[in-house]
Amino acid sequence: MAYAYAKVFDDPLSIIAKVQASRGLNDKINEYRKLAGNDIIEIGFSLKNIFKKLLSNETVCFLIDQSAHPDYSVYIDFFGMKVPAFSGPAKIALRNRPELLIANGVRNIDYSYTIKFEKVEYDDIQIEDENSVRLLTQRIQTMFEQVIRKDLGQWLWLHKRFKHRKK
Repeated sequence: MAYAYAKVFDDPLSIIAKVQASRGLNDKINEYRKLAGNDIIEIGFSLKNIFKKLLSNETVCFLIDQSAHPDYSVYIDFFGMKVPAFSGPAKIALRNRPELLIANGVRNIDYSYTIKFEKVEYDDIQIEDENSVRLLTQRIQTMFEQVIRKDLGQWLWLHKRFKHRKK
């Protein structure tokens, strides 16, 4: 989807991505992500670069489906479970107030894809504190869950999204 977006809209993405455990797999995934001119920013080395790109009005993309490290995230409700989710998108949004969109690709019957976008409304969250970060992160993840629930056959996880869940 990142490749298609950059080609179709002539707008390369800056993709914030978690490094995969297998360096070879990580390099291959990023090779495909970069084919259309996208930039990959690895988690942990990203904050200054993200703010710079936002100030330049560039498109920054967070991959929110991955499992977040419990020490550097907030716990939210996702498919009826308490799981950690990346709080970076919420923190950055509350500080810089960019437009937030949830994007997902849908495979059509003819094997073409449609990219769908939905705006995340957060004008009602005026302060930047821990509760606001948790609230906005929950809102983002709830919207993401709704996308998945709409058509479960469109979704496949190849990683352990629920490995750090709380009982």
